[in-house]
Amino acid sequence: MGLKLQHVPATAGTRWVRQGFAECLRQPMGYASLFALFMLAITVVSVLPFIGGPLMLMAVPLLSLAYVMSASGSQQGVAVNAAVYLAPWRGAEVKQRRDLLVVCGLYAVATLVVLALCNLIDGGQFDDLLAAMAGGQAKSEEIQALMDAPGVRAGAFARVLFTALLSVPFWHAPALVVWGRQGPAQALFSSTLAVWRAKGAFLLYGLGWFVAMGGAGMLAAFLMAMLGLGALSFLLLMPLALFFTTAFYASLYYCFADSFVQDDAVVIPA
Repeated sequence: MGLKLQHVPATAGTRWVRQGFAECLRQPMGYASLFALFMLAITVVSVLPFIGGPLMLMAVPLLSLAYVMSASGSQQGVAVNAAVYLAPWRGAEVKQRRDLLVVCGLYAVATLVVLALCNLIDGGQFDDLLAAMAGGQAKSEEIQALMDAPGVRAGAFARVLFTALLSVPFWHAPALVVWGRQGPAQALFSSTLAVWRAKGAFLLYGLGWFVAMGGAGMLAAFLMAMLGLGALSFLLLMPLALFFTTAFYASLYYCFADSFVQDDAVVIPA
């Protein structure tokens, strides 16, 4: 194994949040363009019959990997650019590329299983609620009725719980395949072990993002009320959501860098 686990103090969790924001501010347009390109790609892929959905899910680990590799390169003065999406395929061995595809496929399958289980719990009512809220045409009474439907709260809780559990084995797995030259099974195990050993840090990491997003949301709501934006609120909310999203993904590199130390045989590339 080229990468070895190291001890992570609980205080690292809040530092990861700060480092994510700092890294995003270092090259904001570069990181924003990475996410914009990803959204464009999955929008195109989503229209493909039968395979569109699974391909969209398979792309999610590649998004996190792109940000991890970009933040690593940024530490060495490399500008963030969309070519990072090609880096795992262009510079890796055949086995690494195959293993990365397997990890992406496993993520897609696991996500589909989780969604199926959640739909069994709430009978699809939670999806109906999201569709009604996204449509923007449903009345408040209709929204409330959907929220009060049997199983909706249990379905929402199940989605949060299962999504959190699913993220554990896949948190570091793509980078472990590309940088650590680990096979899929070993990468998933190493990721799970790393997250478990750093559980205190990840707890503070999650709380840090919850506080930061909650505070930003309240501040945005206050500003919208003061400015009377109304229907134009997206002018404030969209850039804010993009900034927080890119900062979160940029912070993944610091989670990885603190969790694993390279031995003399491995050099983490940009």
